[in-house]
Amino acid sequence: MVTHNTLTCGGQDVLLCNAGSTTLKLQCRSVEGDAPITERVYTGSPDALLEALEHGVSSRVPPRAIVHRIVHAGEVTERPQALDAALLDRIVHWGVLAPLHNPLAVSLIDLFRRRWPGLPQYAVFDSGLYASLPDTASQYALPPSLSPRWPVRRYGFHGLAHRSQWRQVQAASQAAGISVPERLVSIHLGGGCSLSCWQGDRVVDTSMGYTPLEGLVMATRSGSVDPGLLLHLLQHEEMSVAELGALLGSQSGLASLDGGNGDVRRLLASSDPHAQTLLALYCQQIRKGIGAAVAVLGGLDAISIGGGVGEHQPDIRERVLGELPAFGVQLDRERNRESNGLSRLHGHDSAVALWLTPVNEFDEMFRQCEPLITRPGGRE
Repeated sequence: MVTHNTLTCGGQDVLLCNAGSTTLKLQCRSVEGDAPITERVYTGSPDALLEALEHGVSSRVPPRAIVHRIVHAGEVTERPQALDAALLDRIVHWGVLAPLHNPLAVSLIDLFRRRWPGLPQYAVFDSGLYASLPDTASQYALPPSLSPRWPVRRYGFHGLAHRSQWRQVQAASQAAGISVPERLVSIHLGGGCSLSCWQGDRVVDTSMGYTPLEGLVMATRSGSVDPGLLLHLLQHEEMSVAELGALLGSQSGLASLDGGNGDVRRLLASSDPHAQTLLALYCQQIRKGIGAAVAVLGGLDAISIGGGVGEHQPDIRERVLGELPAFGVQLDRERNRESNGLSRLHGHDSAVALWLTPVNEFDEMFRQCEPLITRPGGRE
């Protein structure tokens, strides 16, 4: 059940919509920039989230525009696009590879079209950051013609979150009077988890791939597993494709403990040895990802960590960042315990800068779309 807390937007406001697998985040902000920002977060099933939205946006006057975060639309860039019939069809088409996200976003777009016909709606893309990945990072060692309708490549996700972290590291480094890092690893730990390798302002590798399932262990997603194991489950354990999809997407990861929901806080508080093993596995996979990133980048200047878990769980940060002395990483444990918001986590002797960077996807969504929204005609 979702509580119906209303959100009212004015005629000069932009309504930002971030549809997740089990959450819907809404924010209203003025294009003038001088009005308070209002925000609501709803949690529940897709049907419950849509019901919440029906009640949750009470504006009699439509906002100036609506912006949607789209998780998967194939090969796209960081440039936003006006939502027309062709783009909507594309989002529906790619929904088979992001079944926890795209269908809800499409339902939101349709709902607003019925409520406010003709109101401009825009899409920003979570995989846009990774459009320029080098071939060595974007390609699989598979025949390229396997899936013509959904071309096989590593698309990457959480791009808005990782761009937000990168931007904050630039600002924090300059404010602290230290060099802006050339080789940065950004780590996003939330319901979904991912890691990106930055060379300057460009991502050169990332942990997620063809779908948001690949890479690190996540709350309810398995992350990378042996493909042979999946074939075994299909061939010898009589598991259907639908059952396998549900297993990998919503019953694995940290949620694999007694059918839990993957809440890190629950595992940290548990005395169950399996819970502690899961947490150790979770953190080790992140550290392995950092090690791989160092090999890709040829060294390391800074690490940023954010997302709901990354921002609010100092125990997880310590288990990840406090175990990397071989890379010149020295975590200030006291500072780590006390940090809140954008802050430095590294000790004075650390060869690598460590930054806690709270993710703000709404800022990135607005930043990308503002030129279109404020331009006469609202199109590129």
